[in-house]
Amino acid sequence: MADWYAKSMDGLLTWWANFIVRRPDFESKYAILHSKSSELNAAGAWIAYWVAQRNSFTDASQQFTAYFNTIAGNDPSAEPPKEFDWALSGAPPAQPSPGIESLIRDVRREVVGLTNYAKADGEALGFESTSSDALNPLTLKPTIQAFGAASNHHFSLVVSGREGVTMWDVYILRKDGEWTKVETCSGKSADISVSLTEPGSAEQIQVRVQLRKNNADIGEVSDPVYVTLNP
Repeated sequence: MADWYAKSMDGLLTWWANFIVRRPDFESKYAILHSKSSELNAAGAWIAYWVAQRNSFTDASQQFTAYFNTIAGNDPSAEPPKEFDWALSGAPPAQPSPGIESLIRDVRREVVGLTNYAKADGEALGFESTSSDALNPLTLKPTIQAFGAASNHHFSLVVSGREGVTMWDVYILRKDGEWTKVETCSGKSADISVSLTEPGSAEQIQVRVQLRKNNADIGEVSDPVYVTLNP
């Protein structure tokens, strides 16, 4: 059986969002859910805020990469990159003491150890494990790394966090273009060849991956990364 607690940041966001909503439904039955309510709510608010910030930082990091490569690059006719904003969104919530996972594991241990504990309650709260064979589309999100080749306009792509899923589609985004599927691959890595918009000129593109299972998309699309195609 898989661990009941989420591992990825997006998985933690989903888990805590559910727990914070369902906790009040059970605090009269399980006293610790009431006595620890302030700590638990603070933990949930902190995770929700900072996962959202992490996602915005990811976008800003990609924008900064484009900005840096444009200014530091070898194309004097390149259009100025779009402005980007590194500022935090809204005021951060109060910072809990370190050890949120330890806190929630202690709470769960006390709840499930009570004689009046019901498995259905645990499932509602997120305290019960799911089968290790069952993929959760809410928490399944691959991570990718792209490595541009020195020539022949191709790159290598490494995909992690697939949770046993072997197939994945590769999408690219050119400047001022739209996301376009260019390849279906399998395994943990692949070499991808993409034609250049202007033959003989290097081109920077964005790449992302969508996992596939049983001829259907599964999980979230990966965060995009930049890679340079060299002629």
